[in-house]
Amino acid sequence: MLYLYCLLQNLAARRPWKSEEGVTAIEYGLIAALVAVAIIAALGTLKGGLVDVFTGVGGKLSAAATAT
Repeated sequence: MLYLYCLLQNLAARRPWKSEEGVTAIEYGLIAALVAVAIIAALGTLKGGLVDVFTGVGGKLSAAATAT
């Protein structure tokens, strides 16, 4: 009986270290969240310049469409 108890205790103690899929998924999730925050921050910083570029391109396309 003592042998069975020790065996079960040993298996219970080893089990958390044996499965690391959950930890890896959490790490990938944190990396993805960090990348998303970096992209949002970069777009927020470049917003004015991007609006000007797309407005200019849109104006040129409109002028080209009306000229033909």
